[in-house]
Amino acid sequence: MKNLAAKFLLPLISIFLFFILFTGLTPLPYFSGNLAIAQTTDDIDDDLGDFEEFDDSESVDELGEFEDYSKPAGCGKESCNSLHQTNIARQNKALYWVFGILGFTLLAGVLVRFQSTRNLKGLFLITSIVILGFYKGACPCPISSFSNLIIWASGVHIPWQKLIWFLGLIPITYLVGKVWCGWICHLGALQEFLYLPGRLELFRGARAQKVMKIIRLLLLALLIVQLLVTKLYLFSKIDPFKVAFNLLSINMTGWILLGLLILSSIFIHRPFCRAVCPIGLILGWIGKIPGASIIGLKGECRGCKVCSNACKIDAIHRYPGYSVLDNKECTACGDCLDACKKEGLIFVRKSKNHADRVVCERDNGDEVSADSGILSKH
Repeated sequence: MKNLAAKFLLPLISIFLFFILFTGLTPLPYFSGNLAIAQTTDDIDDDLGDFEEFDDSESVDELGEFEDYSKPAGCGKESCNSLHQTNIARQNKALYWVFGILGFTLLAGVLVRFQSTRNLKGLFLITSIVILGFYKGACPCPISSFSNLIIWASGVHIPWQKLIWFLGLIPITYLVGKVWCGWICHLGALQEFLYLPGRLELFRGARAQKVMKIIRLLLLALLIVQLLVTKLYLFSKIDPFKVAFNLLSINMTGWILLGLLILSSIFIHRPFCRAVCPIGLILGWIGKIPGASIIGLKGECRGCKVCSNACKIDAIHRYPGYSVLDNKECTACGDCLDACKKEGLIFVRKSKNHADRVVCERDNGDEVSADSGILSKH
């Protein structure tokens, strides 16, 4: 009876609540008659991140820019109070969205731990594409939330609500793993459904992964410098995911980047996630904190290559006679757990006995620390 509930009842309830929450809180933001007008202006409003504070002197748009605010002619006390209440309502509505998304990320972290519910990952990704992608227009996302955090750290006033998405993912990742990337993220979901396995095996292997990680680190550094210098979230102007989900761009660069994204996603599994995305990189570092949720060995590893073959994101690399799992690159999708018939891999807590870098080898359950490189028995 418990297995039946876990397999059918809990998933149905969760998906039902997902649609009730996200379709009941806000009207359709982009698919309206004002689509072209709303999207061709320079100050495109981010529906999910409408956290503008009402202030007598300034307001913040999605890029973090400040505009002078002046009361409209004839604005009396009642009309200004009404505008203030409307703005508060918008902030609360946007917060419901963010908290709902974080809540379902936490739910995904529970579902991925059970074999009977891991097959729901595809449904979660499709739902994410439909709601966070086409319904909400793809932006904002954790990347914009992280960018606003950097701008805020530089001394610019940013409404605190715009920081919640990224900051909320940090404790969730610590508790249940990097399930945002593997189960919820609409950017990763789009790439995953574009991928055609077996066409060309490009950028596979440990060396390619290392190169893409270096590129991602350089791009993260450049992004931080750009944000600190300009104090603007300029990526929103050329974001290929916004172009893909809205079929509209305010410049040619957005279309070019979309073309590159589609082409690379067909032959490479999640190229943006592996070579560009700062969120996956930062969330991966959380796995090095003691007590963080990671994937480790159960002690029954046979040293085969089933898990490495199942890992599309290449967090597991095969070497002669053994495989190495790097939890920093793992997206907690659960594919390796399903592939291992011996149930040799499980979710564990980072500790001395369970390192974030795991060596899967026959006749032992050794794990290797990424820092020391020394094998340790558990």
